[in-house]
Amino acid sequence: MKKKFLNIPLRSDDTPNLMEVSESAIKGWIKALPRLDFAASCQQMVVLLRDINRHQLELPVRIMVMSLLSARVEKLHRIIPRNYESQLLPLSEKQLVLKMQAQELFVECAIGHKIIVSDLIDNRELLTQNKKVLFFSIVKAMHYMSLGLIERFLVYQSPDKGTWLDFHKLFVISEQMGILDITISGNAARGEESTSINELYKKVLLLSLADMSRLMMGEAERVYKQLAAWSRLTALSKLDDSFREGVIVDPGIDEPASHVFSEKPIKFLNGRLFNLERLLEHLDGQIDVLTEQSMEGKNMLGARAEQAMYIRLRFTWGVRSERDAVREPINIAIKLISGLHDCHRGLSHKRHFNPEHDELRFDTEWNDGGDTSGVLALVPEEASPWEKDVIEARAKANLDGHRISQFDENSRKDAWEKVYSTSAIEQARQENTALQVIDCIQVDISTDGMAITCDSGQSEASLAVGKVVAISVNDVQPPQWQTGVVRWLVMLPDHDIRCGVQILSDHAETIAARSIKGAGEEGEYYRSILIPEEAGSPASVLVPAAIFSLNTILSVVTISELKYFKLKELVNNSASYNQFSFDEVEKPSMGINLKAKIDRNRRSF
Repeated sequence: MKKKFLNIPLRSDDTPNLMEVSESAIKGWIKALPRLDFAASCQQMVVLLRDINRHQLELPVRIMVMSLLSARVEKLHRIIPRNYESQLLPLSEKQLVLKMQAQELFVECAIGHKIIVSDLIDNRELLTQNKKVLFFSIVKAMHYMSLGLIERFLVYQSPDKGTWLDFHKLFVISEQMGILDITISGNAARGEESTSINELYKKVLLLSLADMSRLMMGEAERVYKQLAAWSRLTALSKLDDSFREGVIVDPGIDEPASHVFSEKPIKFLNGRLFNLERLLEHLDGQIDVLTEQSMEGKNMLGARAEQAMYIRLRFTWGVRSERDAVREPINIAIKLISGLHDCHRGLSHKRHFNPEHDELRFDTEWNDGGDTSGVLALVPEEASPWEKDVIEARAKANLDGHRISQFDENSRKDAWEKVYSTSAIEQARQENTALQVIDCIQVDISTDGMAITCDSGQSEASLAVGKVVAISVNDVQPPQWQTGVVRWLVMLPDHDIRCGVQILSDHAETIAARSIKGAGEEGEYYRSILIPEEAGSPASVLVPAAIFSLNTILSVVTISELKYFKLKELVNNSASYNQFSFDEVEKPSMGINLKAKIDRNRRSF
């Protein structure tokens, strides 16, 4: 038994023992697989592939078997569960089993094709007769290795040992055989573009540079789908003796592409320069377009998420500076609250949430003792004379603590504003449930944040990149909550979760916010958080995603007063929150003030 140069298992001298390996037997077995049950089909396919990959087969038989099984794996790939965006970590035991099965499916399928490549390379006579087979086997091996990589990145796991080295070796083999740039047509019906081994390799290099720990839930797959076009904006070339700085690939080691900086020229035995200049220019252009749309108030939820993803990719693919903040190891038991809604509840010590009632108390316009002179308005369209009745009705309806939004199907609101309604209904259900406070461990500290670990059994922790969190040291009573955001996350080999939290404030204030002018107007109050001005950073608000936009004017209820904020700039965002800077403004006129110039062409009645 000889170990091959690719990362493949040793094979015993006997033939597979699970079934007769013939074309008719394989086809019959595939036909009997559950058609729409991914878990069951995946498990059976993995077991068969493992058996075939660890036993001897004649090369023509193995080629036939892998052709048939690969076609079925492609169908399984199309029905794989796609719930990554709503999935939070740590995974439940059932979720973890399913993810491990999907990973193993693509790994074993890739191994089957790598065995074919290995056998051809070891036998020059066979290689001469099967150059076409070699080409397609390398393409399929890289394809399934990439899919397995994506499955790991989607749950923030690092690649298996040997993964990057196998990608490099397949590239080098293709280069030596002169098949690197041969184009293979994609399936047009499924939107697949033509590709080559060179393009597949560059896609993987870009993926390796993307820093999966900082991608939002589900983004690894969305990024991968765009890499076919983006890889054409990159180039690989051999290094000269004057190289000092850039993105380097070393095909001789088990490492991904990496940024290299040096004051003096560096020599690499077989290194390649990965030129990303055109791609970075393209990303800059896309970011500029989305920024302009944002400034014009046209940037809706999907575009905001895309813009944020492009900015993160631009940062990781571009040349990065060294980390400024030094991390100091530490080991402290902490308590964690996850999510904007629950963080608000924790920071406010679960105080009853009925901002409509507070608005009536704080607003002197509705207060019987307040001075209402000079504010009389005739506004039949906005129904301002009945605004107090509306607020009172809301206050009465929400005395039980529920926060349910009903968006008017006949209104002029865009569809994106309704996205949050389902979440709001879910929050209404959670409002009276116990607050989830999770025990975690802080493992290091820096000037602007910390790293924490969470046990794999605590699936209720609900962690994700871009999630708002509150953290307090265990032995401090009452809890002194720090408010932050999860910036990166990884799944450790034992399936525990480690994540980095950027601390936004030690003195965040809970508020209630609703739009009274602009996107989301006439909606309900939502639990939000005010981040005060600190260390030169302007004050900002954390609000639920998909509700408000730039230039929206918010009615903001604090613990003691009523304020009005005009949202100024989108500082940060994720699938669960938007962070806006703001200007505090006077209450806007919701009607036509009698002191204003009269439009004589307007008919009020």
